[in-house]
Amino acid sequence: MEQTKPFYDFCIPFNKDDKVMRALLSELVELGYKTIAIDQSFDHSRKEAGKRGSEMFPEPHKVEHLRKEFGDKLRILQRITILYVDVNVSHAMSVSLNLRKFNLIAGQPKTDAALTHCCTNFNGDLVTFDPAAGSRLMVNRKAYQVAVRRGMFFEIKYGPAIADSNNRKDMIKVAHNYGIKGKSRNIIFSSGAAHQFQLRGPYDVANLAFIFGLSEDQGKKAVDRHCRQLFLRAESRRLGKTIMFVKGGGPIVFSDSSEDDQSDSLEDEMEGCLKEEELDEEDDEDNGDNNEETENKPANKRLKIA
Repeated sequence: MEQTKPFYDFCIPFNKDDKVMRALLSELVELGYKTIAIDQSFDHSRKEAGKRGSEMFPEPHKVEHLRKEFGDKLRILQRITILYVDVNVSHAMSVSLNLRKFNLIAGQPKTDAALTHCCTNFNGDLVTFDPAAGSRLMVNRKAYQVAVRRGMFFEIKYGPAIADSNNRKDMIKVAHNYGIKGKSRNIIFSSGAAHQFQLRGPYDVANLAFIFGLSEDQGKKAVDRHCRQLFLRAESRRLGKTIMFVKGGGPIVFSDSSEDDQSDSLEDEMEGCLKEEELDEEDDEDNGDNNEETENKPANKRLKIA
């Protein structure tokens, strides 16, 4: 099973400038994060399929040099966020080979119909929205329940809320809608920070639960347990239909010495049990004799008196 360590931040926007990326990742390490995902956005509504041929979705950005640089300090995953309007995106996703190279797939719908599709039929792991893009869609109760049953998660980004007051209002409004329609189940917190000054520590982020209408326990899960569950779901989606070959090293053969040791130990146990049974029987006989003597003594005294 894949091993990950808390805490998690599954939305770090990709930046072509390596200095900015290194500054972000270094700040994440100092704040105590262990597992992060570099986000890459793709707008499906622009119809870029003609330019790319049969493959519509892009390949992941090359971040191997960052993984080598940070090593064991930080596990770096790769995520793609698909902005779409047309529900036919599902067919393009099913035939895409590049999507399999991403660890996480998030859907960002632009219309109410796309939001319902994202909760019910989207072959991804995460439902997100960007208040900076003017997205103020409100999920309905039925779609939210279906998404939870499917194991999908809803993302709340605190980075845009720190940068702009209008984004903060929209973020709080959408977060409270999650609480009204679905009791804030399957919620995760991510930064979405484009700059290192927009990052906050995991415990500070968990305290944002009171602003976003979540309980204290839900706030802690939003930066730890739910992120782990989201990662495992994504891995099962990527690697679920696979074939595993298990090679054995041959049959297990016990040597004669081991068999003798086992037989000797069994004999010792049997002898010990027999000795204990004999001792119990002797104790029972002694107790029986003592009882007979005590019963006869009063009778003899009565006969003498008579």
